[in-house]
Amino acid sequence: MAAVEPFFIPGIQFFISGNPFSGSYKGLNYRVVPVKANVEKDIDSHLEVAVWYGMLCSDLSEMAAREQFPLDVDGLEQTKGWLQQQYERMVTENI
Repeated sequence: MAAVEPFFIPGIQFFISGNPFSGSYKGLNYRVVPVKANVEKDIDSHLEVAVWYGMLCSDLSEMAAREQFPLDVDGLEQTKGWLQQQYERMVTENI
């Protein structure tokens, strides 16, 4: 049986197409939203990632942490690593 990845995130094409994604793992909820480049506002394409705790949806919750990563394959890997760090923080601090 294959090991289950704790923080599933769809492939890069999912986000390039403009789709947001949310998930949870053992009490840590996360949302990944692609942001397209805007030359006029000097914004590069990136992923905005936020985490929160509890049973409420993201719109009704206070975000515990936020971060941005490049909108590319490396950025997806960085996102997974950051989510793992946030989970470890949650467990360590008994949040």
